[in-house]
Amino acid sequence: MPPTVTAYQLGEALLNAVQCNSYPESEAIISADFPPSAFPQALELLSSALEEVKTRLRKSSKHSAQDIDGWISQAKQLRNDIQTARRSAEEIVSKAKQDEELQQALHDAGSKLRLLEEEVAFNQTLTTILEQIRGIRRDIRQAHNLVSEADLSTATKFLLDIDTDLVSIQRGRNIKALAVVELESRELRQTVARALTQRWHNAIQIDVPSFTVSIPHGVSSLSPIATAMQQIGLFEGVISNLTEKLQCAIIMPRLQLRADRCDRFLLEENDAIRLSGLSSPSDLRRLLHDLDMFLSFIQTHLPFSISDPLSKSCGPSLVENLISVRLSAAVPQELAALQYFNSTREEVRRFSKTMDDHGWPGASRLRAWANSIPQIWLEKRQRQCLEQVRQLLRRGLGDIKTVERVETQKVSQQDSLFHTSKGNDDWNAEWSEEEERSFGPKQVESSNASADTEEEDVRAWGLDDGKDNRKTEDNSPVGGKDDEADAWGWGDDGDDDEGSRSPQGNTNKPARQGVNGYDKAQRGSEREITLRESYNITSLPLGILDLINSIVADAYALSTQSSGDSTMASAVPGLSNLPTLLLIMYRASASSFYSINNSGNMFLYNDCLWLVDQLQQMMQPPAQGPENPFTSSKRLIRFDDDMAALEAFGKRSYGKEMESQRTILKDLLDGAQGFANCTESPFLQECDLAVASIIDRIRDIHKQWRGALSHSALLQSVGSLLGTVIDKIIIDIEDMSDISEPESQRLTAYCKQVIALEDLFLPQELPTGEAETVPLTAVYAPGWFKFQYLSEVLDSSLVDIKYLWTDGGLRLEYEVEEMVDLIEALFADSEHRRRAIGEIRRASG
Repeated sequence: MPPTVTAYQLGEALLNAVQCNSYPESEAIISADFPPSAFPQALELLSSALEEVKTRLRKSSKHSAQDIDGWISQAKQLRNDIQTARRSAEEIVSKAKQDEELQQALHDAGSKLRLLEEEVAFNQTLTTILEQIRGIRRDIRQAHNLVSEADLSTATKFLLDIDTDLVSIQRGRNIKALAVVELESRELRQTVARALTQRWHNAIQIDVPSFTVSIPHGVSSLSPIATAMQQIGLFEGVISNLTEKLQCAIIMPRLQLRADRCDRFLLEENDAIRLSGLSSPSDLRRLLHDLDMFLSFIQTHLPFSISDPLSKSCGPSLVENLISVRLSAAVPQELAALQYFNSTREEVRRFSKTMDDHGWPGASRLRAWANSIPQIWLEKRQRQCLEQVRQLLRRGLGDIKTVERVETQKVSQQDSLFHTSKGNDDWNAEWSEEEERSFGPKQVESSNASADTEEEDVRAWGLDDGKDNRKTEDNSPVGGKDDEADAWGWGDDGDDDEGSRSPQGNTNKPARQGVNGYDKAQRGSEREITLRESYNITSLPLGILDLINSIVADAYALSTQSSGDSTMASAVPGLSNLPTLLLIMYRASASSFYSINNSGNMFLYNDCLWLVDQLQQMMQPPAQGPENPFTSSKRLIRFDDDMAALEAFGKRSYGKEMESQRTILKDLLDGAQGFANCTESPFLQECDLAVASIIDRIRDIHKQWRGALSHSALLQSVGSLLGTVIDKIIIDIEDMSDISEPESQRLTAYCKQVIALEDLFLPQELPTGEAETVPLTAVYAPGWFKFQYLSEVLDSSLVDIKYLWTDGGLRLEYEVEEMVDLIEALFADSEHRRRAIGEIRRASG
């Protein structure tokens, strides 16, 4: 049980807390309640402590009573001083208020004074302005009187003074009364302007319908009018109007030819000039004479203050119209007529000197034009030639013409061509033998036709075999690898690959030490033979060649002119570049115009190569006589670049056509789906359709191209396409892992249908002494023998296949593993098949 806390203990704890600011240490006291019954005891303790404190204060204050009295007296004195200072401050505040009232009264009086001064100044200014306005109105009335009296010069001076006065009055002011005066001033200006303009028109009379200009009053009447117009700002407008009227009345009617190609004469009559209604044949010298007369008339009848600005306004347009309307149009396009234009050029120079004498601008422009006649003639000739090319192309391919290509080559006595030709000049047959010797039999008869496809495309004309004195070996890729820019022929000059470089660049190469296995000793037994073959071209290259011939003739004529007149000789380099521009335009536009014909790309190929042949012949130095200057080495190299670009363009066109046809044939053959299940419907119908489609397609191509290509090129091109077809058929059949007997029979039928295309490869003429015609399919279609052997293998027994392999030529066309895979697909696994495969392997071992 906690100890009991007494009321005394609680009172004592409260007293200690108040007196000493201390807390009790006993937990019982701290946690005990303070009941009301303890209040009296606590109040008694607090009262006792308060009395003790008062008692101590009385005792301690007895000794300091005097000091306290002093403090009290000082406090009273301080209070009196504060009251005195307060009364002084109130007096100061009162006097300050009185000063402010006086200052306000003074400010009010000053404001009234300034207002009175401003009113006086305003009245004085108003009086001055009203006096000025009265003077201005008086001057306006006087100026109107002067206008009525025709004294325009004095009236103009009054008008200028009035404008000056108005500006001075209006400076920084907004006076509504001036609006009336300004209106009167504007009316005066209009009156003076009308009077001056009327006086101007009376002094310079221009009748546009009658082409007449009259200045009856002369220089004396025009000078003051011009001065007055300059002062009021009308001069530039009337000079511009005068220039326009002179252009309409005299200059342009005199420059322009009438419908009957005749001119009007310019006549001078006293103070007037006019164009006569009579006409005469167009004559530039008479035109320049009339313009000289016109300048002299202006200088004579107009003061310098008018003629000088008029010349600056009218001179440049006069010269530009003279050049554009008459002079440039008069430059002849034909070189023969150009020599008669020299007199006109001298007349132009004389007229330019006349313009200098009269101070008219534009004389230097005329002299520059006279000096640039060669460039002008060259530009006109260039536009004419390009327009002729456009007209040729717009007329279409035109008539088809048969031309002959002749090529001389050297062949060895051991060459099979020399022994087997028997008088037949079949050029492409010679190419095949030469190709076989150069690249080996496997390249000519290889089943992988796709590897040589692009090379064969550019060899359709035998361009890559033994070359004549012009051609070099062309290994450039064609057929689908050219981008669009190359297809247009841009960038061919100087950037072509080996197949497109100038043939001239290869003329200095050392001769080969041995060709096709023949050594130097065998070259002594060579002989020359002439190869001829016909092919078809359109009328476009004929027109292009005619244009080039005319350009070359003109360049030759200019380069051989006498030294007395060598001005036009500067046009020779530019004229020499015209063939390049023509051929560039031809290459850029030809594809779209040739595409309207089914054989357009082949005709384009023929046209390009024929044009190259003709250009090459034209650029050859003559066998006898002096050399044509146009065939100098510098120009020949530049022209050779054009020929190389044209030849490359033709080959690309041929290659694109071949690649397009290959794509079509491959797409048609893809319909067979690799000949899988070729005996079952619906695959049977798909295979039949695919084979029939490619056969029809090849025959259609042969029919189309027969009218364009030569016989050997036709066989080469169609043979290349046929090689693509048979190569794909061989690959598709070899990829079949299992071929049943019905499938074998069906595949054999398909092969025989394709083999029937060999009737397209008959020689053009039956060789002498031969009883029947032998197709040349094996010569032109890569992999033909292999395809024929495939047809036989599909329809043969194991015994027959072993015989063909050991005693026939089957192993010349097929690899061992290739034949083994084919046998395994055709025949079921048996002892006979294993024995046959073993014998084939041993026979090849």
